[in-house]
Amino acid sequence: MATYVVAIRREARLEPVTAEECVRQVPGVQVKEAGNPSCVVIEASPQAVSEIERRFGDKLIVEADIRHKRLL
Repeated sequence: MATYVVAIRREARLEPVTAEECVRQVPGVQVKEAGNPSCVVIEASPQAVSEIERRFGDKLIVEADIRHKRLL
């Protein structure tokens, strides 16, 4: 499973639903960091991400969370 950042689109921010509420409706998604209603960090399979985009693509943006670590 890969890590993704899910954020509410600007045009959908006036809706009462949070990013976390949306992603919790999709099987195979594990919430890693929450707290900000507009953004959540998840772990999910590519199939689960596709399902998030299918169900909530008009409300949410899903992007891979790529973290660079310095080599020691």
